[in-house]
Amino acid sequence: MNKRTDIQVHKDVLDELGFDPSIDISQISVAVSDGIVTLSGSVTNFYEKWNAERAVKRVVGVEGFAEELSVQPFPKTEQSDTDIAAAARHAIKWGVSVPDEDIQIKVENGIITLEGQVDWHYQMKNVYSAVLYLRGVKGVNNLISLKPTLSSADVREKIEAAFKRSAYLDSEHIYVTAQGGNITLRGHLPTWTERESASRVAWNAGGVIAVNNEITVGY
Repeated sequence: MNKRTDIQVHKDVLDELGFDPSIDISQISVAVSDGIVTLSGSVTNFYEKWNAERAVKRVVGVEGFAEELSVQPFPKTEQSDTDIAAAARHAIKWGVSVPDEDIQIKVENGIITLEGQVDWHYQMKNVYSAVLYLRGVKGVNNLISLKPTLSSADVREKIEAAFKRSAYLDSEHIYVTAQGGNITLRGHLPTWTERESASRVAWNAGGVIAVNNEITVGY
C-alpha cells in the first residue's frame, strides 16, 4: 500500500473522531505533518479525551501522535478532590478482579494518581478503567506496578509464542528482548492498532512488569 498523504490522514482522522458519538469534535483541532497527528483544543471529560486518542490510533497512515487536549468539565459536573477520591475508592472496591486493599489513591486538581502493586497487568488496567469514567476526573496517572514472577527466558518465550499464535500480528517483524520482567519490543508494523496489539499480547504474559514498545509504524 502506498504511503498516505497528510491530507488523506487529516480527513480520515476527522471522520473517525466524528464517527464516535462520545466525542464532541466542535472543540477539537487536528493537524497532520509527515504522518504525525496533533490534537489540540478541549473536551468536557477525561473519558472523551481517552476516546479521542484511541480514535486517532485506529486510522491507517498515522505514524505518530501528540495529544494536547485539555479537560474542561461543565460547571455542573465539577467535583471536589475529596468527592473524586471517595468515588474512585468506591469504584475500585466494587471491581470483581481488583485487589482494592493494595491500591492507594491521591487526587489533586481533578487528577487521580494510582499507586500500589498487583500480580497481573489486567488488574492494573481494570483499576484504571474503574476510575476513567468518573465525573469530574481531568486525568489519571497510573503508577501501579507489577510483581515479577518468572525468569527472563521464560517470559520472552511465552511472548514470542503468543505472537506466533496471533491472527492479527506479523510475528516475523517483531523482536522481543527481556531483562527480568522488563520487555522491549522492536520491529516494524503498518498501523498503530497492530503496535498496541503487540503491547497487549506482551502484557498478558505472566512475569511481565514493564513493556517498552519501540516498534515503528508506517509503510
